[in-house]
Amino acid sequence: MSVSRVDVQQHLSRILAEEAQLLTELESVLQLETDIVGGNDAQAIQNVGNNRHRCVDALSRLGVERMETGRMLSFGGDATGLNKLFDWADPSRALRARWSVNLELARRCKAINDKNGAIVAAKLDRVQKLLGHLRGVNPALVYSARASRYANLGVRNLGVA
Repeated sequence: MSVSRVDVQQHLSRILAEEAQLLTELESVLQLETDIVGGNDAQAIQNVGNNRHRCVDALSRLGVERMETGRMLSFGGDATGLNKLFDWADPSRALRARWSVNLELARRCKAINDKNGAIVAAKLDRVQKLLGHLRGVNPALVYSARASRYANLGVRNLGVA
């Protein structure tokens, strides 16, 4: 039984279309998350996080399906194999153009996600500092901004080898 080039092209086209839809949805979810993480609504943060995870899980499954298609047809599951698969399945390069659009969407999602992560990290740092003040305990820094050891304990000789 041989695999038809047209069948593979249709299969890849479906995967890329589903990825594009999920990436567009993920971008919207991440933009909503940007608005939500600035506030204090824990339920809204959890809901948007669940939506984000759902999109990412579905995208991961499609990525595995795409890699398995390349492996099944002996092109390999890496980027080189994907390029060979696209070359074989679609000489018109329409699939590759759709893939490029998906990669750009994924880059935008990553940038938004990184920004959201920075917001969350800053909020967490602030909460940890507030808790330290409430407890009356501030943990000693291991390194200062200039990479000197034990910044809160003063400079000291740690020994000679």
